[in-house]
Amino acid sequence: MKRNYYFILLMFLFTIFNTKLNAQHIDAGDDIYLCPGQTQAMLHAGIERVLTGRYRVESIPFQWDSDFSNAQDVMITDNGTTTPLRIDDRYGDAIDLPFPISFYGRTYDKIVVGSNGDIIFEPSVAATYDSWIIDPTQLIPNHTLPYWDSSNNLSFASIMGAYLDIDISVPSGTEELKYKTIGTAPNRKFMIIYNDIPEFSCNYLLVSQEIVFNEADNSFEVHIKNKPVCGSWNDGLATLGTQNEEFLPDTCGNYPGDITSPTLPNRNTGPWEILEPNSEAYIFIPDANVTVTWYDASRNVIGHDVDLAVEPTEDTTYTLEVSFEDCHGNTFTEFDEVNVYLVPEPQVELPEKVVVCGTETKTIDGTLTNESDFPSVTYTWTDASGQVVSNTAEVVVNSTQVLTLTVETMGNCSHSFDPVNVLNFESCRVPEGVSPDGNGKNDTFMLDYLASEPGIDVLQIYDRRGVLVYEKDNYVNEFDGKDNDGNVLPAATYYYVIKLLDGEKLTGWFQLIR
Repeated sequence: MKRNYYFILLMFLFTIFNTKLNAQHIDAGDDIYLCPGQTQAMLHAGIERVLTGRYRVESIPFQWDSDFSNAQDVMITDNGTTTPLRIDDRYGDAIDLPFPISFYGRTYDKIVVGSNGDIIFEPSVAATYDSWIIDPTQLIPNHTLPYWDSSNNLSFASIMGAYLDIDISVPSGTEELKYKTIGTAPNRKFMIIYNDIPEFSCNYLLVSQEIVFNEADNSFEVHIKNKPVCGSWNDGLATLGTQNEEFLPDTCGNYPGDITSPTLPNRNTGPWEILEPNSEAYIFIPDANVTVTWYDASRNVIGHDVDLAVEPTEDTTYTLEVSFEDCHGNTFTEFDEVNVYLVPEPQVELPEKVVVCGTETKTIDGTLTNESDFPSVTYTWTDASGQVVSNTAEVVVNSTQVLTLTVETMGNCSHSFDPVNVLNFESCRVPEGVSPDGNGKNDTFMLDYLASEPGIDVLQIYDRRGVLVYEKDNYVNEFDGKDNDGNVLPAATYYYVIKLLDGEKLTGWFQLIR
C-alpha cells in the first residue's frame, strides 16, 4: 500500500501560494516484485512534473531548419471541412504530441497551434478565435496572455514565441505553418514552424520563427529568424515567453530578460524587433532546484539518484523524498513510498516420466506444494510445440508427448519446471510369444515399457534345459530369436529373468514361434 505524506506547514503553503500544487507531483513507482533468482531492484523517482515547476532562460546559437519536406500542415476543421490553417486569427485542430511534454508541473499530450504565433496546451480551444490584441500593460506573467476566456474565467498554459498579429490568410509565396518530429526516442525534437508569415496591416513584413520541444530534458527552444515591427498596427507589440495555467496571484511565466536571465534583451510585451542577420534563439530550461533523497525502512538515507539500485534481503518499503521549487521560488517537499517484495520460489513435485499403456489415461498433478505462499497462481501446461494443453494444475495424458508446466505467481513472475516425458506403449505386459517372421508383429521380445520405467539392468533368456542362450544389459527390444552368437534358435518354450534398475526381478516364460 502506497502512502503520500505532506508536512502540515507545506500543505498550508500550497493553499496560499499555489492552488495547483496541492496534488502529488512525484511518484516512487508501482510496487516491485523480485522474482526468484533476482536480487536487485531499480528504484525510480518520477519527478518529471516537478522538474518543470520553474524555468530559467538562456541565449543559444540561432539555428534554422529549412527542410519542410517532411513537415505536416497545421490543419483546421471549419464548417465540417478540414484544410490547412490559412484563416486569420484562428487556432488549428488539436495535434497529438509524439511524446508527453511536461510544462510548469503538468504533463500534456496535445497542443493547439495558433495563427498568431502562440501555442496552447488545451485541445478545447481548437478552431476557435486566436486573439491578436495585445495591451502594453499585459506583461508576463499575466493570465490573460495569450488566451483568456473572461466569460468562463478560463486561462490555459501557453508558449508565445513570438506572439503578435500576423496574417496567415495573406500569401507571401513562401509562407508555411507546419510541424514535424525529428530524431529518435528518447532524444526526439518536436518542432512548430512559422515561415514567412505576413504581419497584419504591414503585409510586406514577414515573420519567421520555430519552436522546438526537446524530449530528452523537457526543455524547449524559440528560434526567431526575423520579426520586424509594424508600428502602425497595435503599437507594433509582440510577446516572447511562457504562461502557466494558473490564475492570479498564482500566475507564472518566463521570458528572455526576466529574473532568471536579467542580462538578456527584454522580450516581454513591447515593440521590439529581431532582424536578419541578427537572429535570436533562446532555450527555456527546467530549473526547479530538485533534490532527491531515498530512505530505507529504518529511515536511513541510501541515495540521492533518480534511479537507484537496491538489493533487499526481505520484503521492505523505501521512501522517496523530493524537494523542489515552484515558479514563485517557494520550496515544497513531497514524499511517496514503494514496496519491494521478494517472491518465493514455486515448489512442485513432478515425475520425470509418466507411462501409459494402450488406452489408459493418467493425471499429472502440478499443484504447487507452497501454493498458499501466493495470492493466486496461474497454471499452464504446454507441449513441445508450445501449444497449450491445459490451463489448470492438473493435466490428463494418454499419448506420447513432452509436457512443460509454467506457473505465474505474483508481480508477473513466471517459472517453468523441467519437462515431463509421457510415454504411451501399446502393451505394458511381458510378451508370451515371439514370432520373428518379419511381419511387424511380435518380431522381437518387446520390453520397451520396462526399459523406459524403471529401466532394465539385464535380460537373461534360458532354454528348457536351463542353458543361458541370450543375455543383454540395458535391454529394450533387441532379442529376435537368435542367441548371443547370432545362431537361430529353434521354436520352443524359453524362460526369462528380467532384473530391473529398481532392484525388482521378473521371471516367466514365452513361446518362440517359427
